[in-house]
Amino acid sequence: MAKKANNVKVTFLGGVGEIGKNMTVIECGEDMIVVDMGVAFPKEDSPGMDAIIPDITYLKQNIKRLRGVVLTHGHEDHIGAIPYYADVLKKTPIYGTALTIGLLRRKLEKDAKKCELKVVAEGDTIALGSIKVEFIKVCHSMAGACALAIYTAGGTVFMTGDFKIDNTPIDGKKTDIGRIAEIGAKGVTLMLGESTNVERRGSSTSEKVVGQNLEAIFAANRRKRLVVACFASSNYRVQQVLELAHKYGRKVVLAGKSMKGMVEVASACGELKVPKGIIVEGIGKLKPSETLILATGSQGEPLSALNKLSKGEFNKINVGADDVIVLSSSPIPGNEKAVYDVINALFRKGAEVIYDAMNDIHVSGHAYEEELKLMLTLVRPEYFMPVHGEFRHQHKHAMIARALGIPAKNIVIPNIGESYSVTAKGFRKHSNVPAGNTYVDGVVLEDGDAVLNDRRSLAEYGMLLVLAAVDLERGTLEGEPDVVARGFSLTDETQRSIKNAVAEAIHTADFDKTDIDEYAKCAKRAVRKLFLRDRQFPIIIPVIVEA
Repeated sequence: MAKKANNVKVTFLGGVGEIGKNMTVIECGEDMIVVDMGVAFPKEDSPGMDAIIPDITYLKQNIKRLRGVVLTHGHEDHIGAIPYYADVLKKTPIYGTALTIGLLRRKLEKDAKKCELKVVAEGDTIALGSIKVEFIKVCHSMAGACALAIYTAGGTVFMTGDFKIDNTPIDGKKTDIGRIAEIGAKGVTLMLGESTNVERRGSSTSEKVVGQNLEAIFAANRRKRLVVACFASSNYRVQQVLELAHKYGRKVVLAGKSMKGMVEVASACGELKVPKGIIVEGIGKLKPSETLILATGSQGEPLSALNKLSKGEFNKINVGADDVIVLSSSPIPGNEKAVYDVINALFRKGAEVIYDAMNDIHVSGHAYEEELKLMLTLVRPEYFMPVHGEFRHQHKHAMIARALGIPAKNIVIPNIGESYSVTAKGFRKHSNVPAGNTYVDGVVLEDGDAVLNDRRSLAEYGMLLVLAAVDLERGTLEGEPDVVARGFSLTDETQRSIKNAVAEAIHTADFDKTDIDEYAKCAKRAVRKLFLRDRQFPIIIPVIVEA
């Protein structure tokens, strides 16, 4: 084993104990790299937020040691946070395959010039200080996905990234099992394995099966207009839809900014082959039998093309009995209600809706149990950490690793903020680093937790506005305060109690009577005490003006 200074160290800033927000820091000696920098999508407990991204305080503290950012693939949960941190990363090279970097460049827009974006190919090896990184082709639900072999003085770290074993991939590029086996035979110190679909028995279904089932829908609905909604990033799904549209004589209307962007980027880098003349700008005078709308919004997003179609708000297209809507995806956990609300709205308009719960028109890009076993068998790591999943996923993946012969003492289930190095004596846990959620609401919020707490309080308890006028020269209240409640009702008795409490607090307070801010604080404390007795916590906003 290498000297202590050269032990490999792994720190988790996201992507463990959760789905999304993937970000891992690898260090050896004075060199540091980051693998992925993704977003998580807001759920009910983060109302109004646009996105959740990793807290990168630890990265900022060590920015002089950062040699590069390495991306496994182009999904939002792996690249989506980079645009928010473009200024931090402006002197840092960012590596990914052609589609990954193409999508990132489009996301960065004008900030793309700030970042040093570098395209690599599957099989390439790059040097980042003393650390070398090899990109190994794996199958996933989009092109350009790679596992990573990270070579350090402290040993080899193998990161599976998001993967599946697909023996009949759309583009003919299989997971490079041979190379993975070679790396495993040479010795892997630590493996970080994705755990998303560990609960699914057997092996995942090939993407080609979706194409076969979609063709059956095309064949059975020759006279109707077809609308297919899928993840814009699923270029393999998009490829099959375009080919089917061409085969069945339909023109394709791209609906949604991200779908148009994906087609543009993927076709430019050779990962999408678009039949000539098949894409048109609008429906125009096309008959239903000649039309296919390829849309975003398979997750029920409020501003997506499919959602607008369900409300009759998209390009004056009225969905009805002549339409067959195909949702070629499955709801991301937490999105179920939004998805089924859209499905219900489409049914109400008279359309036929075909979705994953009824038909095999979606397959996962993540490995099932048997594929995870195969990956562990090929890599044969000395130490193992299950990642990319909630705790139950990680726990089940750890059980599989033990069943395959990895000692329990050589397996750690990591949490966000935890940092470990691999030494001659095994895992060594370091002090936790600053980590957690950073919230985006238009901009990156400095005090996101405080904003969220206020929103939750508003939703549960409402808001109370207290208005009062004060004579600063005499330090007295002029008239009685006004009280306005929103989100709950006040009895006459409670209103009187609030007014009396504010008046008494202002008259008896011991502070600088010329400081209007102190009056506001005083009034807020007095009102809060009244509500605390009843275990109520409305947002209290005192407005004090000079009389």
